[in-house]
Amino acid sequence: MTSERLVSLLEILRAYANVYASACYALGLNVQSCFAGLDEDPNARAVILAHLRELQEECGRVELNMTHALIGDVVPLFERGDSSRLQLHTTLSHICDDLQRELSLQLFVKIAAERRKFFDKPFSRWELIVKRFGQISRDVEEMNKCFALSRYTAAMFHAMQIAELGAIELGDYIGVTDPKKGWGPTQRKLEQLIRAGRNQLPSNLTGAFDFLEQMNREVDSMTLSWRHKIDHAANRLAIVPNTDFTPDISEHIMGAVRVFMLRLQEGMPA
Repeated sequence: MTSERLVSLLEILRAYANVYASACYALGLNVQSCFAGLDEDPNARAVILAHLRELQEECGRVELNMTHALIGDVVPLFERGDSSRLQLHTTLSHICDDLQRELSLQLFVKIAAERRKFFDKPFSRWELIVKRFGQISRDVEEMNKCFALSRYTAAMFHAMQIAELGAIELGDYIGVTDPKKGWGPTQRKLEQLIRAGRNQLPSNLTGAFDFLEQMNREVDSMTLSWRHKIDHAANRLAIVPNTDFTPDISEHIMGAVRVFMLRLQEGMPA
């Protein structure tokens, strides 16, 4: 096993959330302080009821169904105010215990702090591109979220989907006639146009030579970025089987794809 692969696996931590669950003890401590004296604090029930409702809503959201149901049974006791302090205290302790047990059965995935932005804001810096090429919206979101979760090969699959769409759009613009549209035919047509020179451009591309020259450089840069990892079989981009991507290579390819699409968005007529 390579060190890069080992790091990739270690980044996906099985965090059994008993540490997180210990936060529920704050509720237990609050209960003890509220009910410790001879006289019950008149605000105690209202405060704890508010905490319970918040916890019930959160349990429902993340499908902690047993704890959610238990809180549903307890809330009416606080609302009616006809239960003893001992009964309420015992019931709240049961909630803390059940929440801790239920959370310990869940699998939590840790996202490295520096990659949280890719998960929380997957369209950051892609807004104008997605606005122009709406078909890539899902792939942009999945690419960034997969990268945040250290699923580098999956991120690269979605990056290739984006690049392929961009190649088809560029191919339509420059007059690719190959019925199997995609990266290969567009790359070949682009090279042909650049070799022929500025004065040999078709009339519909008049004035676009600088843009095409720039796109040719971007295509060459992308090809170098994924050399030995991406196959051009059948004129389409595909990941070479059994290929592992390091975090740095993955981020570099994602950046190259974004620049490629940005150049298309800026340079091609709407």
